[in-house]
Amino acid sequence: MTKDRSLFNYRGDIGRILLYGALSKAVFAVILFVYRRITGLLLWNLDRPAFTSGDLPYLMRSWQGWLLIACGFLALVVYTVFDINAAILISDRVLHGKKLELLPMLRQAFSSLKNFRSIEGILVILYVSLIVPVVGGTFGISLTSDFFIPEFITSVINDSFSLKWLYRGFLAALRIVGFLYLFTFHYAILEDQKLRQGMKNSRLLMKAHWKDFLVRYGRFLLRSVLVAALLAGVLYVIPDIIISCLPLSEYGYHVGVVSVTYLLSLTVSIYKLLFVYFSMMKLTVIFYSYVRNGYTDYVVPAKRRHWGLFGASAAVIAGVFAISLLTSMEFDGFYPAIGDAYVIAHRGGGTLANENTVLSLEAAVSANAAASEIDVQRTADGHYIINHDATFARCCGDNRKPGEMTLEEIKQLGVRDAQNPLAPETEVATIEEMMDAAKGRIELYIELKGESADEQMADDLIAMAKERQMLDECKFISLSYGLIDYIETNYPEAETGYLCYFSFGDLADMNCDVLLLEAETATQENVNRIHAAGKEVNVWTVNTMNAMTHFMASDVDGIITDEVSLADFVRKLLLERSDEARVLQRILQM
Repeated sequence: MTKDRSLFNYRGDIGRILLYGALSKAVFAVILFVYRRITGLLLWNLDRPAFTSGDLPYLMRSWQGWLLIACGFLALVVYTVFDINAAILISDRVLHGKKLELLPMLRQAFSSLKNFRSIEGILVILYVSLIVPVVGGTFGISLTSDFFIPEFITSVINDSFSLKWLYRGFLAALRIVGFLYLFTFHYAILEDQKLRQGMKNSRLLMKAHWKDFLVRYGRFLLRSVLVAALLAGVLYVIPDIIISCLPLSEYGYHVGVVSVTYLLSLTVSIYKLLFVYFSMMKLTVIFYSYVRNGYTDYVVPAKRRHWGLFGASAAVIAGVFAISLLTSMEFDGFYPAIGDAYVIAHRGGGTLANENTVLSLEAAVSANAAASEIDVQRTADGHYIINHDATFARCCGDNRKPGEMTLEEIKQLGVRDAQNPLAPETEVATIEEMMDAAKGRIELYIELKGESADEQMADDLIAMAKERQMLDECKFISLSYGLIDYIETNYPEAETGYLCYFSFGDLADMNCDVLLLEAETATQENVNRIHAAGKEVNVWTVNTMNAMTHFMASDVDGIITDEVSLADFVRKLLLERSDEARVLQRILQM
């Protein structure tokens, strides 16, 4: 078994690597600024503030839409150059003791893209951009590092035994594909091979050496974990024990907690960056050992003192201490235990009772939910009933659509309780019944749903709300921005909300009162922009404890959830969490 030289010998290059990282990000920030201006002009040309999920049909029919898609793919290509190609070149140069020069390296990284001009190249870039974050691969690109499958899709998958295992098998197959073609970029960049040849060679290489690779790279990962644990002990556990034991005032204690948490967070961020580069160095060492018969002609850098790095570290520590002194004066204000997010029960009362029924609404009221989201569709004879799906098949066992049935026929159906099959069925509710049950007790988020969601539905629902003097207790929401724009323009006194599960552009300029964002779109940057425009932000559908903890401690205004009881449990946990956790939450929101 091959014994690798320790990468610890190259610790002296940490300063150079961090400097390159900072310079490359600065260059890319300029490129990203230009890119946003170009795409902003395209949106302006279309007279739209943003493209969202509701615009997909239009997007695919317009040349501007296709140009936006092309610009998006170009962004993935540029990030690939910065994050992967350049990381491989840095690894190669550090191992051989060469100088890290930003512009020559970027030119070389871009020139290697000639080997990606093929269908295979497009697939590889899409894989590292969109698949790697989902399957949990080591190397992707930073632009899409937080990409994930939306919860409203995974929840459908997890509810079906066959779909769940098919999905897991699919992810496993994708991981195997990533493993076999792991060295594709090394062949393309270091060996200057066309991508198809590089993919073939990578596959053959991994088939021949996969056992040795797993041992060698596994040892590296284990050492990395041990170093991370040591850093956590030195920078967090030990200082935390000392702070707890010292006879400090409340202010002094908070200064210590804030300082330790900030320093740990900075260290983790730097360690993650270094881990990427040193991981690439390890892969490069292994790659050369396979393709060049044990090639080990590396240069061990001479030991030298890095006064610049020491000076920068001292400046950072001083800055952190200054922030700690200032923010600890108003600790609860800067680091609140919990946000102000209210709970909106999904489809009536979520999992509390038969969905979208008066019974579910009553359950939401009993559970102290702030609002209840319901789905409205029109019947064949012009009435409005509450049902989520296109048909009644899932909830009532009838394959017909609401628009194919009269109200009398629909009232003969029984809505099942999906969580409790033994519970009695209850009848399909009308919008009038839901409004009457909600009046003065709970706010209604009324989604105009399905094929019958049109201007007539909007006119009728607003008239009903006015008739009951509860317009201020209702929000009218839809996946159709055109419909929301119609309501906002013609009924400015009504509260409106636009639902979307992806967006591109300036959401803050959308003509509505509330933006209801899928979790991935609800970034802190988007939340800040929307709030600055005087609009609210709600997030859907927040069902897991991790997601609920994140958003209930964030700056969003509300969460839509099926798990109303879990939200109450999470609220109590957040109120009881440690000061360190509160500081860390605020850092993550920056």
